[in-house]
Amino acid sequence: MKKIFFYAALAMLVVSCKDKDLYEGGNVTTTEEEKDYNEFNFATVQSVKLSVDYSSFKTKRPIYFSVYSENPFEGEEESRTLKSDIKPLLEAYTNANGIFNEDITLPAYAKHLYVVTGDFQVAQTLTDGEVNKGEVNVTVSNNEVQQASARVMRRSSVDEDTNSLEYLYQLMYEVDVKTGDKTDKQIYKDWYTPLGTWNAGSGRPNYLLDPATANPELLFNEEEMNGLYETISNALTANKTCSEQYRIPADLQLQKASEVSVSFLGSMTCWNNTLGYYYYDDKNMPTSLEDLNIIMLYPNTQDGKWWRDWMKNPKFYGNIALNRGDCVQLVYYPNIANGDLSNATTIFPEHTRIGFILKSNGWGMQKTREGKKFFNSYNGLDRNHEAALSRQYNVWMSSTDGFSYCNTTGLAASDCKIQNPEGMSRTAKFNYQAESGENYVVVGFEDACNDLDYDDVVLALRPADAFNKQPQVEDRKTSTTGVYAFEDKWPLQGDYDINDVMVEATHEKVFSKKSRDNDYKIYQETFSLTTDQNFVVLKTGLAATLNTKVTPASIVMKKVNNKTNDTTLVNYVVDGNTYLFTEDITKELRSTYIIELYYSTGISKLSDAAELKPFIYRNEVNNKRWEVHLPFEAPTDKMNYSYFGTMDDKSVPAEGKYYIRKSDYPFAFYLEGVTMDNFKNTLLKRENESTKISDLYPYFLPWVESKGNNYADWYLNPRTK
Repeated sequence: MKKIFFYAALAMLVVSCKDKDLYEGGNVTTTEEEKDYNEFNFATVQSVKLSVDYSSFKTKRPIYFSVYSENPFEGEEESRTLKSDIKPLLEAYTNANGIFNEDITLPAYAKHLYVVTGDFQVAQTLTDGEVNKGEVNVTVSNNEVQQASARVMRRSSVDEDTNSLEYLYQLMYEVDVKTGDKTDKQIYKDWYTPLGTWNAGSGRPNYLLDPATANPELLFNEEEMNGLYETISNALTANKTCSEQYRIPADLQLQKASEVSVSFLGSMTCWNNTLGYYYYDDKNMPTSLEDLNIIMLYPNTQDGKWWRDWMKNPKFYGNIALNRGDCVQLVYYPNIANGDLSNATTIFPEHTRIGFILKSNGWGMQKTREGKKFFNSYNGLDRNHEAALSRQYNVWMSSTDGFSYCNTTGLAASDCKIQNPEGMSRTAKFNYQAESGENYVVVGFEDACNDLDYDDVVLALRPADAFNKQPQVEDRKTSTTGVYAFEDKWPLQGDYDINDVMVEATHEKVFSKKSRDNDYKIYQETFSLTTDQNFVVLKTGLAATLNTKVTPASIVMKKVNNKTNDTTLVNYVVDGNTYLFTEDITKELRSTYIIELYYSTGISKLSDAAELKPFIYRNEVNNKRWEVHLPFEAPTDKMNYSYFGTMDDKSVPAEGKYYIRKSDYPFAFYLEGVTMDNFKNTLLKRENESTKISDLYPYFLPWVESKGNNYADWYLNPRTK
């Protein structure tokens, strides 16, 4: 009796809708032997066997990479930046040998893939490949990097040492960006150069520590260097904005009297920057730029890793000064504030704060002198390269808040996207924890005004546990999104808008490793479902089935309140592997339902990750439910099977085929790689209630008629008026 009433209620609602023929069918796809149902599954995902090979870099650790369906960069090659409005389709790690070879799930429209890594040891690489018969293979070779570095190094050295600042006046003065000449505007005091001399052609210091004779407490061993690079690669990714938690404005402070060494870990920039250090105590804190007593540390911070791409461009001329791991011991001059360098010592007093300053392209912007071209040629501003060159000349980056300097007056915002008028710190700081448990500080610099990835110059300091603690690097989180859309009048024919209940789904994975000898595994998964709707006819609930291949050690359930935005622990009704989140989404519209899975041993393969399949439901008598799932997807064991095969439904339960109909419009579908924002002006717009989805998306029916072979990105291309 109750079911008859339900059908009658639906029929009345259908008839009452004005100016819409809700019984209008779609274009039926037929074959020679016409089926009673449309065989197309309306899937917007595909399975792709992806092979990525970074093995030639021999990093001895996993490499993090991202996959896109379009080139994620914009701008000229030498100054390209990651597009702000693009999100990767997949983020993952290779194994410890630099190899990834797995079946992955991607949007069906992804036919040409772009694979990017911003790994600090590999250097930024972009490679691409076509999906061919469900497979993509990409290999990135280290040979290009090595060959480019060798070409540059051979050009860079001369038989002359110096500690003169004659040709490095831009370390202290603003320059005329049109000519490169020194102006009369001095920004910082003259830098000091007491540590020693450097090669006049390359900028390689002659005061680097010799590993054979230096105090081993001041040097990192091979195992520690590998750990440092792994930590850096988890905290900093080329062209991606560094997390706020690592962008610490306070300088490092010694917790005890100590020697201090600085190891150069690498440069992820095409520029030849110059790096200095300074120090002070809390009683004598600098108050202006002129108060900094800067000591030359590395005249040229270029190590050549970035030059693989730039060597193809003849307007650049680079030279390499440093090898990764090169180390300098800092010296403390107690009377340097008075210009007195006497009584130097390698012991820094307790509570001393140590800061660093990076002059953007300080070494590389010198003019050719005496007919010799040992430096980047000064090009000045020109029409073709103004954006690439303009932001390097009058920019200094300090580790101390308020002591950076940026003068890009007259330049367009597109030339210098990230100004720094208040001189805020442009460094990232975090801890590296060795296997022994000792902590070391890592400092990363940003050298430009166009991004905030903070990996342009990276340093590590010794000894262990000498400085105030910095943030520990968190495990990397990746996420994918998609939107489910349901018709709430199944099994009746409907208005084909497929927007009555909409659910935004996010699947977040947390990658971690228990030892540096292991590969990264998934130790936590979080599923989040957020509801929205255009027009729900009857009381409708949201539920999901959870399928796992690896048994979680624990499961935590949470809910984000739609009104207060507070997150609380909850206990959803759990029936086997089915989670019932709410019986009526309209009472909790835009709430978020969360399931967190924790694993004790981790998940090794992406294909072994859990799967959450949302559906809508209504409770009935005798512990049965009315449910709507995606086409061909099986219902739960509580489903009232008497609905199948009635009205517009053409399900064949005996063949395992459910929620199918004859027309070209499904009862539900899933749209991969989008969020609810994509549909605010289409499916979720109230005046579009009862508007066929094909009227909003002109490529919907061609997609269906091609059985998904054409126009797979139909839902990214709405009709424009």
